[in-house]
Amino acid sequence: MNTQGRVRLLTLVLLLQVAVVVTFVSTHALKLAQHKRIPLKPKIKAPPPETIIGLSRFSFENNASLAKWQEKVFKGKTTYRVLSESDEGFLKSSSMSTSSSLYKEIDQRVTPDLYLAWKWRALVFPTKREPGKLADRSQDDFTARIYLVFPGSNFFNTRVIEYIWDETIPEGTVASSPFSGNVKLFVIRSGKTAGEGDGWRKEERNIYQDYQRLFGEPPNRPLKAIALMSDSDNTRTKSESDFGDIVLMLKRKPPEFWAHKAETAQKL
Repeated sequence: MNTQGRVRLLTLVLLLQVAVVVTFVSTHALKLAQHKRIPLKPKIKAPPPETIIGLSRFSFENNASLAKWQEKVFKGKTTYRVLSESDEGFLKSSSMSTSSSLYKEIDQRVTPDLYLAWKWRALVFPTKREPGKLADRSQDDFTARIYLVFPGSNFFNTRVIEYIWDETIPEGTVASSPFSGNVKLFVIRSGKTAGEGDGWRKEERNIYQDYQRLFGEPPNRPLKAIALMSDSDNTRTKSESDFGDIVLMLKRKPPEFWAHKAETAQKL
């Protein structure tokens, strides 16, 4: 066998050896993978739904609905009127350098499962010199606010949560009111919604959790009033917004939820 033949033979032998080794490794790797296959996580069932108990619904069906609300005038009267859209009533608020609110007295113990839900729509924002400031006496105007009032032993001990829709300040921003440290401003909606559907936005807040976050302790006093307002008296400009139904409710987790939670923890 000449040199060229020996080289070819040697090359063929080497190729066969490599093929044998690859086949051996692949076969044993497959067996190893089969024996050490990582089990998939078990499928987790969806938790049982919460039980929703409606406590109060404040609707705006017609102008007679306003008779259930009282008005508090601070500086001129904001115009409030009931209109209809797609056969659904809502409250329109329009402020021209004015500030007055509508409020409804209630008496509700604040428990961890107490929620407030509503929808609103911002139409015109008051013009501010420094729009990035939340707590500013000269600019304390907002197109839409929802107030929760928790009276104390006297006026100065009364605590208030203000849910605010602002034009520029980021959602989640919190500050004390420039008029009282017991009034907390809480921006939960930011920006315009022009051109985005019908402009309505829905909110749902856990009152107990928000109170604890804002005041540093669980609520130990009842919720005594809900109020709403659009104002523009400090900036002497204009603001306008719409409010839909406001609903106070309990969202309770059934016993099955906690059993499901324990079962899920064991599986994981």
